[in-house]
Amino acid sequence: MTNKLRKTMSLLTGLVFAFVLAFGVLAACKDTEETPRFTVTFLDGESVIAEREVEEGGTVASFTPEDEGYEKEGFVFEGWYATADFTHDWSFDTVIEKDTNVYSMWSSSKEDTRQWTIAGESSAGGPLREIGWNGGISDANLLTKSADKNEFTITIDLYSGDKFQLCVQDENGVWQSTDDGTIISRGGQYLEENEYMSAPGTGLGDGQVNITVGTSGNYTLTLTTDFYNNDYGKITVVRNGDAPEITIDRTSYSWYIYGTSSEQNETSILGDMNWGGGYGEEGLTSASSYAMKKTSDNDPDGTGTFVLTGKFNADDEFLFAVLTVGDKRLNAESGTMFYYQDIDEFNGLDENFTGSGEDGTTGNIKVKTAGFYTFTLTVTLNEETNMLEGSIEVEDNVAILQSGNWIVMGNRLSYEQVTGTDAEGNANIANGQLGIEMEQAAYDNYNSDVNGAENNFGKGDEEDLAKLTKNEEASTDGKAVYEITLTLDIGDYFYFAIPEWVYNVADFGQSYYGTVNAMYGSQVVPGTVKGDLPEGLDAVWTNNFVCLEAGDYEFVITIDADGTLALTVEKA
Repeated sequence: MTNKLRKTMSLLTGLVFAFVLAFGVLAACKDTEETPRFTVTFLDGESVIAEREVEEGGTVASFTPEDEGYEKEGFVFEGWYATADFTHDWSFDTVIEKDTNVYSMWSSSKEDTRQWTIAGESSAGGPLREIGWNGGISDANLLTKSADKNEFTITIDLYSGDKFQLCVQDENGVWQSTDDGTIISRGGQYLEENEYMSAPGTGLGDGQVNITVGTSGNYTLTLTTDFYNNDYGKITVVRNGDAPEITIDRTSYSWYIYGTSSEQNETSILGDMNWGGGYGEEGLTSASSYAMKKTSDNDPDGTGTFVLTGKFNADDEFLFAVLTVGDKRLNAESGTMFYYQDIDEFNGLDENFTGSGEDGTTGNIKVKTAGFYTFTLTVTLNEETNMLEGSIEVEDNVAILQSGNWIVMGNRLSYEQVTGTDAEGNANIANGQLGIEMEQAAYDNYNSDVNGAENNFGKGDEEDLAKLTKNEEASTDGKAVYEITLTLDIGDYFYFAIPEWVYNVADFGQSYYGTVNAMYGSQVVPGTVKGDLPEGLDAVWTNNFVCLEAGDYEFVITIDADGTLALTVEKA
């Protein structure tokens, strides 16, 4: 081989070797770039205990804070968690695929001197029914503390469907909070896994959820706490045996709205109720503004259909429940509370409401758009679970009023009332004593569209009820106008309304009866009149027109776009 050829071959060999070497280096660099490394940071609050660099897909070798020389005087390390609120465990078997924070839980040896109680509800009639959510402090709900550790226990009969949390409350039933406003309670996020209870329910605050009993029984609940750390704690469950069978009497149940207004005044139907704290026993009747009207004629057993109409402000928050009177507040009866998730019919009002829960689909009903709304609650009894179940429909009351069947609801004063006077011999019209001089024969010669006793405030036959007619031409710009010309006679007393049969149970000595009421807050009375009443009409018993001079009168009801009712009246 010639020297020239030999040199050429040597050069080619060198080039090939250099190429292979370079390719290998590039490949190695490429492999290195395709295997990212991530940082795993182990924290105590905001303090860094340790950091570990881990290749993608790798794991961290097990260690404790003590291995890193990290100690906290007066505290014991309890484990590693994936979340800062310690709701999810973290394991050293976890495959690392991104930068990750791991949180250490510590428990304090400081004695927890707080009085822990159980609070909840029982639709089955168990002890939680009497304890309630705001029962204060009593022998029935107080947990017993162990002598040598922060461990509290209570043994109690619980029934399927019962809901509860463990909390610190004062003697008035107000749940206590830490200095930063965190409610001192232990709900479902602290529950140790077991076959008898779960935590799927509605939150009461601070991101916690109620614990729901799945199997009836006598239970011992054990709560482990930390005085300093509201996120630390666990609830363990031991079922000791069966609970005694019980029944519950629901014949006295009346349903109410229960909540608070964003403005503690009369601009909302909730007024100053403030979850029962601003409402006294004297007003807890079916006639109160918070009461729902029963519109079904089934026997009084807590079930049926109930209706409530009112004006609501944005951010009002409420639910529907049977209320009972406590020492200093109204309380919601256990097992009777129905929430946002129980609304089955929105009728196009989905955007006007939300749930108070974190995702907006559960919790109390919260108003997003102020308005005048009607809620219909239908309550049924699940025979298998002995629990009440509710279905709620919400409607825009303006639409109801503007398309309603307006009628005249009234009757006629007696001859004695028409001619009657007070003790001084003067007419007292407001009290039903007109002081009009007339003969009995003239009184008996009755000519009226109100039809007196045949009307009987809406209880009469269809042909005895005078109806208003909608003026389509005048019904513009979002308002609706209804008109009627009435022939009235002396002693007629009446108002205008959309009628609905209502059945009451809880009042009047537990009697059960039906009557016709003004539907959906539709009552139009003398106070609704724009301007003065014409001569010949006056107001009797505040909420009724009364005729003092026979004749024809023209009435015009206007329902504005916001639901405001107004009435004009003239003598024809």
